[in-house]
This record gives sequence, C-alpha cells and structure tokens, in this order.
Amino acid sequence: MGYVIALARQTFEIDRGVRAGEWPKPRGISLAGKTVALVGFGDIGKNTARRLLAADMKVIAYDPCAQVPPELAAVQMAPWPERVEEADFIVVNCALTPSSHHMVNAEMLARAKPGVRVVNVGRGPVVDEAALAAALQSDHVFSAALDVFEEEPMPLDSPLRQHARCVFGSHNASNTADAVVRTSELAVSRLTGFLSLTVS
Repeated sequence: MGYVIALARQTFEIDRGVRAGEWPKPRGISLAGKTVALVGFGDIGKNTARRLLAADMKVIAYDPCAQVPPELAAVQMAPWPERVEEADFIVVNCALTPSSHHMVNAEMLARAKPGVRVVNVGRGPVVDEAALAAALQSDHVFSAALDVFEEEPMPLDSPLRQHARCVFGSHNASNTADAVVRTSELAVSRLTGFLSLTVS
C-alpha cells in the first residue's frame, strides 16, 4: 500500500527534488475511484485488498485458487489478464511458479491502460523487467515500484535504474520491531505447545 501511495503521489520525486534544493510540485492522482489489478489473492493479497478498499479503490483480483471472503465482497475476481485494461495500478504479490513466470510481459503491458503504475512485491521473475523498462521508456507505464527483482541485488547496469519514476525496495516489509516480537512469541508458543504434547 505504501508503494501504491508513493506512485500515486510521486513522493519519491518530491523527496529527490527537496534533497537537491528544489521545491517540486508534481501533479499526482487520487486513489479514490481508481482500479487495481491485484495479482495473487492469498493472505498477502487479501490484506492488500483490505487496505485498497479502505482507500475507496476498486479491486479486481487474479488467483485461480482463491475465493473472496464475505468481508471482502467488493473484490471482483477475474481470470488473468482479463480486464487489465481497466487498471490504473497493477499490484503483483503472487508466488513464482512456472505459470506465473513473466505474467507481466510486453504483450500484457501493451494491453494495459496508458499511464498504468506497476508494483511488484511478490517475486522478481513474475515481471519481465526488459518489457517493463521498455514500457517505462515509452511512457506507456507511468511509474513502477519494485520490491523484488529478476536478479537480486538489482544489477548496476539494469536499465530500470535510469528511470526517474521508479522506486526500489529490498523486500523488507515484514522487518519491523513489532513483527519480530509477534513472530518470536508465536514461535515460542507453538514450540511449547508441541513440547507439552510430546511430554504428556
């Protein structure tokens, strides 16, 4: 969700400009009323959908194995890549499998709405980076936020580095002090539960 907001409001461009002594005022877009093509609707996808819906966004989810829970009834399911033409954002958070490799490719990006914004927080090879770089170069894709890459760390000669409207991450979203405490407590609780069963 942080990447969606960053691409919508171009916060990365503002940050870079202010650091350079400028006072940039890029004209972003509002989230309300925009459509997201959400690729992958497992636990992370469902939690992402909750946040997108809270921002008054329309969500079309793609996942052949998932069902929409009652609390997310506003989410519409579709087979990939149907309706991708409607999307203002494509948010990838699915696993890498033989069928998901390069799901986001040149053909699919050509179908997408001009000015679409792409986020990948799933696995790098789900997105064909060469195709994405070309779409960014032509301005068909307005901007991209990549938290994962086809090769990690991202190579120094990657053409994606040349695009000013890209923001990059290091797949670090779960690394918070709170999350470490919660997962540690959960691990200890499950381990003690297992050990008490074994002893009895």
